[in-house]
Amino acid sequence: MIYFCLKAHGLIVNTFLIRSNLKTIVFKLNQFPHLSETFILSQIITAINSGYNVKLLVTEVLSFEASKQTELLEKYNIADKIVVEDYDIPKNKIHRFLKWGYLLIKNINNLNYILRFYKHQNSFSLTWLFQLVFYKNHAKVSIFHIQYGTNKSPVDVLKKIDFIKASLIVSFHGHDAFFPINGFIPNNGYYDCLFASANAIVANTPYLAKIIEGLGCPSKILKTIPVGIDTSFFTPKKIMQKGSKTLNIITVGRLSLEKGHIYALEVINLLKNKGLDMHFKIIGEGHERARLEHYILENNLSNYVTLEGGKSQTEIRELLWCSDLFLFTSVALEDDRRETQGIATIEAAACGLPAVVFDSGGVKYTIKDNETGYIVPEFDVDAMLSKVERFILNRDLLFTMGNQAVSFVRENYSHEVINKKWQELYERLS
Repeated sequence: MIYFCLKAHGLIVNTFLIRSNLKTIVFKLNQFPHLSETFILSQIITAINSGYNVKLLVTEVLSFEASKQTELLEKYNIADKIVVEDYDIPKNKIHRFLKWGYLLIKNINNLNYILRFYKHQNSFSLTWLFQLVFYKNHAKVSIFHIQYGTNKSPVDVLKKIDFIKASLIVSFHGHDAFFPINGFIPNNGYYDCLFASANAIVANTPYLAKIIEGLGCPSKILKTIPVGIDTSFFTPKKIMQKGSKTLNIITVGRLSLEKGHIYALEVINLLKNKGLDMHFKIIGEGHERARLEHYILENNLSNYVTLEGGKSQTEIRELLWCSDLFLFTSVALEDDRRETQGIATIEAAACGLPAVVFDSGGVKYTIKDNETGYIVPEFDVDAMLSKVERFILNRDLLFTMGNQAVSFVRENYSHEVINKKWQELYERLS
């Protein structure tokens, strides 16, 4: 009896030791959970499943109820992992100064770091000390994994002066690599400190990696890891009837200028004028909706196009299962910014849909030209029309390329493949 009690007690102790020795990864984010960033939650889950203690350092917590990923958020207890990045700075100027003085005295043993931290700032502000003290409370972190380069501050400076001992990984996703960022952040050495202090800078495609390297990132710390998808969720389901006349075309993406939905509508209009039988569904919501609605009405496309609005992952999968072909018409914006990868194309391919895409940014890496779909020149509506017509005239092509698309995604973009890359990077740096 005593033996079994001791064994049970030992198991409890061992379990406690294992849990207490878990290495911690802190994901630094701006807003969370963000509706359009399923890939960030995917990376967080990867770290959790890899056995790390995960925390989310978030500037602003958005509504969990409004998220399209409530099931995953609940399954992994994400809400319990959130720490708000609040430096607890008094609003009253006098109180702020008095607290600053108190913190300075209390942290006098870190005076060297404080002076070095202030030296790296462009101007004097009481805020910097509050930031340093906040991050002092995260001293036992193994890895800081920053999502978006624009969320770098103040971790990049604290890492450079060696106040933060943890490894620093930064994932770039697109707009954070094109200056002026958000229309107002200039390229005046904005990332110099980050590139000097980070252990790894990660891009999702060679296209984005080349952009980042052009900003001054050393090639030795630059890694390319695509965003993966859950191929146990996005799977082929339906067997299309060869006798079906209507070609069901679909696209998924927020209704914004860079997604180029207007060019997809031009293709549909040309198909309609040729008397070809097809229907096009657009999944997503955004500020371009009014413009698209106007084009649909003006060209009498109401019977050929459906604006489905925003959908959950489960709803998107159902719609993909009811479709035959995926269109992706993402294009460059005025600042020459382009889609860096294109997750929607990969999800569609995993469901067995071949794709026709513009050769824009990193989209080309999501399909294998002439095997899982077609890549056509950016903005070339006629070339895209020609490729879509092929599928209407040769239905067997849908089966052949659709099957090849499924294999291509499983071999290159499945969570199993991508998670292994992240696990290797985390293990090397933790």
